[in-house]
Amino acid sequence: MIVHDPLYGAFEPPSFLDRLILAPEVRRLMGVRLLNAPSPSLPTLSEVRRFSHTLGVLRLALLNPHNGLARDEVRALSAAILIHDAATPPFAHLLEYYLKDRAGWDHEAALPDLLTGHNLFGNIAHQILPGEELRFKRLCSASKIDFELVLQIVRKEHPSSPLLFGALDFDNLDNVLRMAWALGLKVPAEPFLQIAREIGVSIDGKMLLSERHAPSVEAWAETRRRVYDILVFDSITVATQAVLTKAISLLFDESDVSEIHWANRDQDFLDLLTRAPRTKDLMLRHFHQSLPSQVFALQVPGSLATLGLASRDSAIALVERLARDQFSIKKPFGYAFVDKSAFSKRLEFLDPALRHRWTSGTASQSVVFYCFASDAERLGQKIQGPFRDILLKELAGAVEIDVDTNKKNRSAR
Repeated sequence: MIVHDPLYGAFEPPSFLDRLILAPEVRRLMGVRLLNAPSPSLPTLSEVRRFSHTLGVLRLALLNPHNGLARDEVRALSAAILIHDAATPPFAHLLEYYLKDRAGWDHEAALPDLLTGHNLFGNIAHQILPGEELRFKRLCSASKIDFELVLQIVRKEHPSSPLLFGALDFDNLDNVLRMAWALGLKVPAEPFLQIAREIGVSIDGKMLLSERHAPSVEAWAETRRRVYDILVFDSITVATQAVLTKAISLLFDESDVSEIHWANRDQDFLDLLTRAPRTKDLMLRHFHQSLPSQVFALQVPGSLATLGLASRDSAIALVERLARDQFSIKKPFGYAFVDKSAFSKRLEFLDPALRHRWTSGTASQSVVFYCFASDAERLGQKIQGPFRDILLKELAGAVEIDVDTNKKNRSAR
């Protein structure tokens, strides 16, 4: 099989992976976006699917010599790469936020159960695609891949797991580069390829990278900051997330978490939200016809806990309560983005030649609050300042980060 990719050109995966690439669990990702909402202002990124990202991660891993890993471990790592996003629900992190807050569910923890047929997708006979049952486990055996090793890797129990589930790994190398490309950012690929060729893992699972590659790590980190500046502060993109979050809450607040069909693809789930009696009017009016407009965005340092909030739901409820009570906005759309090292990560490596540890970056932590309303209720620019002031008082005197200045400072780096 020849794969043609806009970032890496044409490449040929090892033939033992051919059947796994076509497994239903992997092909389902053709219907799940890399971005967690279809955004009119980010049209190319909105159309990038996790399937192409998965093959991109594989391409980066194929550049690496995998020193210290045995042949069967390399084969298992390749299979784990193909399946690493298989439990991602429709709308990706958007639905996952909802599930995590209510049931502690996340796709990485659910992945091993999906592979063995014991998770909330159902059982081994469950249709992951129309007419297609789970087949990845059987295909591993047919392809002479040690399935138990694959499970160890995705359970983060194998020394090679950080190459796929680490702070800087093959996964987020492709994720950042692919999103930057789709956003039209002019980013050279070579620093990313250099890291992919050189990164390694010790026998005890520590990340190995020579300190001479620090400039490449900084280039990755800067690109990641630029990407998140767009994703987090693009008002139309966040408006779609706010509307979909409200629709998800309306649809499932009275349902058992197990009733949510994890194996749906984005369009399946979008159709469900548009048809369901509880969400039909909301979706038609505020998603398909006209997205709400942004009233304000406020970035505050700290975590939900330090700001006195129990969850994202609490943050959204606070914004919407203030909008109704203080500014008479009858149908506000609140939203909250929780920055846990989104804008900046602290990375630690072991230099394999010099045998010393080195670090790069710092961990960012903040919460971004948003309020949206229909044009008829938005009340223009005059309430932005007062709304921010009242919200900051509610947050026990928290300090606002100047969003515009923050974006300018980052883009100037």
